[in-house]
Formats: sequence, structure tokens, C-alpha cells
Amino acid sequence: MQIVTLDQFPTKEASRSRLAKLALEDEALSFLKTAEDELPGGSVVETARMMTESGLLNDACSVLAQALTRRGAVWWACCAARGESGGGPTDHEMPALVCAEAWVTAPEQKKAYAAEASSTEIGLACPAGCAALAAFLAGESIAPPHLDPLPPEPHFAGLAVTGAIRLAAERREPAESSAHLKKLLELGFSIASGENIWKET
Repeated sequence: MQIVTLDQFPTKEASRSRLAKLALEDEALSFLKTAEDELPGGSVVETARMMTESGLLNDACSVLAQALTRRGAVWWACCAARGESGGGPTDHEMPALVCAEAWVTAPEQKKAYAAEASSTEIGLACPAGCAALAAFLAGESIAPPHLDPLPPEPHFAGLAVTGAIRLAAERREPAESSAHLKKLLELGFSIASGENIWKET
């Protein structure tokens, strides 16, 4: 069975509504000022691509994280954390990354809760912690297990993914952050096209 990595927006209005929830810079917002029911390039992923080509890398990252399915976006965060500029996760951070990857390969709610616990333990100052939080926010419920399910807002996971990608680009080598962010965006677009994806378990 083919793995789907691009989110399916039922209407162009739904696409625009998702992007309206992002804290985009003014230049990116002006970039989006096309006809009300249109997006640059015709889709969310193409909007991200055009932003990348225009040098709006941070905003392209935010948009691409929403264009991907939640599994695809969390996988992007996991790959970024493993390939973080200046070195991968520390031994202390690695368990959070492992939890996030475990959710991607088998997205069960108990694994989402495990990712949340690991993210809470190490914090959000590293890509692995953000990736683990993204896995939790991509799950079925953000309520504690003993309460009725409370589905997360669709854009929540993408926000955490964006944090992971940006940290992976700049935390250890800030002077090279733009170059590394471009590489991470290329990775994200390859995941969007069905390449560099996880193995099902």
C-alpha cells in the first residue's frame, strides 16, 4: 500500500484557513495575497516551494509542515533531528527521538502518550524534544488517558515540527543556519513527493 505524505485539504478555503493559523512574516502574508480561493502554485505544498524559491525559508518551513500529513511532518522532524547541523541528538535526547519515530512507524495512541512523556522530560530546546511533542500532537487525543478523547487541532503538530526543523538548522551552527535550512526543506519536499519515507511495521 502506498504511503500518503501530503495532507488532503477538501477545499482551497480549507487550505487558506490552515495557513491563517500560522504566525507568518509580513512578506509571506503579502505573498499569499492572491485571489481569495487561490494559493500560490495552486496547493499548500507548492506555496511552500515558491516561498523557498523566494528566500522565505522560515515561512516555507511553517507552510510545508502543514502541507504534509501529520505522519509525514513528524517523520520530517525526526529526520531533521537525526541530521542536526553540528551533530545528532545527545544520549539524553535520543529517547525522545526514538519515541517519535516509533509513533511514525506505528501511530498508536499509547505511543503518542509515550512521546509526550519523553518530550516533557527533555524539553523543547532540542529538535528531538520538538519531534516527540509533534508525535503527541499528531495523535488521536491530547487529553489524559483517563479522560474522554480530545482531538488536537489539525495544525498543532505542524507547529511543533517547525520548531524541530528550525532548531535542527540553527542550534549548534547558527552561522550556517540558512544553508542547512535549505537542505532540510529539500528533505521535506522529498518526503512530500513520497521519497525518504519511513518503513511500516
